[in-house]
Amino acid sequence: MRMNDLTGAARRGRDWNPPAIASFYALFGYLYCMLAAPALQLHPVVGGALYLVGQVTVQSIHMNRPERRKYLPRSQRIAGMVLGAICGLLALGLLLIYPLAVDLPMIWLMFAIASLVHLMERATSRLYLASFRRVSNRVRRVVRLVEVSALFIVGAALLFFLSRPAGDAWYLLGGYALCCLFRVVSLLRTDESPEARVLGAPDRVQAFLSQEQKVAQVNAYKSFRAIMLITMTALQMTMLLIFTFIGTREVGLIASLLVAFFCTTLSQWATKWLLRRRAGRRSGTEPATVLMIGLGIWLLSLVSFTRYGMDSRVIWSYLTLGFSTVGVTMATVSLHALENDMRGVVQFATGEKPGPALDMVHEALAENAALIGEMLMLLGMMAITLFARGAFEGGSLQVSLQPLLLVPALALVAAAFMAAFRFPLDRKATAKLRAFLMLQENGETNLPLQKQLEDTVVKVHRKRYGIKLIILILRPMFYVRVIGKEKVHDTPGVSTVFTCNHGEVYGPIVTNLYIPFWFRPWVIDEISEPDISAEYLYRNTVSRQKWIPKRLRLPAAKVLMVFLAWIMRSLDGITVYRDNPRELVKTFRETAAAMEAGDNILIFPENPNDESLEEAGYLREGVGEFFSGFAMIAQLYHKKTSKCAQFVPIFADKKHRTLTVGEPTFYHPEAPPREEQQRISDYLRGEMLRMAALPPEGGAA
Repeated sequence: MRMNDLTGAARRGRDWNPPAIASFYALFGYLYCMLAAPALQLHPVVGGALYLVGQVTVQSIHMNRPERRKYLPRSQRIAGMVLGAICGLLALGLLLIYPLAVDLPMIWLMFAIASLVHLMERATSRLYLASFRRVSNRVRRVVRLVEVSALFIVGAALLFFLSRPAGDAWYLLGGYALCCLFRVVSLLRTDESPEARVLGAPDRVQAFLSQEQKVAQVNAYKSFRAIMLITMTALQMTMLLIFTFIGTREVGLIASLLVAFFCTTLSQWATKWLLRRRAGRRSGTEPATVLMIGLGIWLLSLVSFTRYGMDSRVIWSYLTLGFSTVGVTMATVSLHALENDMRGVVQFATGEKPGPALDMVHEALAENAALIGEMLMLLGMMAITLFARGAFEGGSLQVSLQPLLLVPALALVAAAFMAAFRFPLDRKATAKLRAFLMLQENGETNLPLQKQLEDTVVKVHRKRYGIKLIILILRPMFYVRVIGKEKVHDTPGVSTVFTCNHGEVYGPIVTNLYIPFWFRPWVIDEISEPDISAEYLYRNTVSRQKWIPKRLRLPAAKVLMVFLAWIMRSLDGITVYRDNPRELVKTFRETAAAMEAGDNILIFPENPNDESLEEAGYLREGVGEFFSGFAMIAQLYHKKTSKCAQFVPIFADKKHRTLTVGEPTFYHPEAPPREEQQRISDYLRGEMLRMAALPPEGGAA
């Protein structure tokens, strides 16, 4: 059974299992042919190449069936045909020219063994699919599979004992019996084929295919498809490479298989935990991030493989083997999580729920990508076999095998990493997409949310991973304890306005680093406007930093402002035009639209120019006087949605390195607007003063 067959079957099952853990069963036939070749006085690579010849042939016929080809883009069809033609020519050379040139009379027996493996796989697969159509129970399916497998074992025994000595025959027969056993086990792990489900809905399939071209232009879906194609091609090449490495080792076969199986199982569990875990109120790690981690480990393991994979140092060999299987598994599990998210993307783009046809499209793309990976691997192995005979003399493959087979795999994994880096969707966007689709199902709509999703999902949009890297670097430098985050009421569909003291620049820094909730910050126009931002930062913060020489304070403010401006853009801040009433209206409208779309807001409402201050600027400690006008956003939000916004006070204490969350308050729509604005402002400042252990009438420290 091909690994991509099992990939699709596992994806269709009730409980999906990643193909990496199933590849032990799916690629055992390939490994068996490599191990059988030495018994025929052939090199293992010859046995693996002959197995791949049969595998590529069968899969090419399968993918070129009209009912399968319609799911593939034209570019993939052409690429498959070109690679298939090249592989076919080289396969003829391997079977007809090579045996005569190097005097290998047993190569036809090896070809017969590889063919017998493929016949067994195809026959059992067809039998199992037919048993679903006849609605046979599980016990009968198992009995039928065992009977067919036994017939193939008998046929293999006749071939082996008539052509080889008894010792070699028993060795070959035992391996073939294991192939049959693993084939039965792998089939029993699968569920019904999607063909059986789409046959009953041909109209829906045709409708989806007519819209597929439109869906393919959606940026998020197009990015996912590129990631899947590159990753699946690299996956197939890497798994074949790993099993080639295992099959060509003279010692450590069982240990290598155990290392691969153990690392795969452990990393599968760890990856699922990463995707499920919750950090505060934020959801688990984003699938694209986990995918990048897996691809990074995968890439490093392949680089290490070039140096130590065939090395005599066993520890390095096992380490590279283990890390490679870990990276492959992490990438595959996270890729499946992304595939689930794509159902929502397709529904958003087409207005209809995708049915089994989407599964068929994804399966066809994955199978074709895996086929291309097999073809590339086969080309490398046949090139070694046909043109590098010296590589077999003395049993050394270190010089010839690795560079030829590793370079395409390295390039593909690197390309997959870059594609994942540019993937536009994150957990926040996915959650909003699900909320919007739920509104649609209930006959409702949300235009601001729809506009946000169109900008994120449909148009070209890239996540800013740079800001995540900066946060990761800055967190240890500005470590704080977050106290009282459980006080925030997580009311579905209701936005929260977080307010915090400024503390010069300390408050904005630690809130953006440590508040465990999604939000969009208000950014004063003096910071977002390049022409005046450096002067503003110098006047309110840098000019009072005595540790910076006076002549360097303004240049330092200019350099720092470039960095802060990039951060504000990355955080998707909302510009506040504090001294321009006409422009300030835009701020409130944009904020209300963002809240209507489900965004939380972060505001620093202190007035740095209040008359009570001895000098202009934000207080280093304590809480300054507030602008009360910011609370008007609750009135606009209620007018648009009839929902009462939640206001949460936060106090950033630089001295004690804490970020304390106070008791929230909600907007009261029945109160007079101006009085309600003042009440909210006074309450939030009073809570901050209480958390700072300062008297209510004071704020300065």
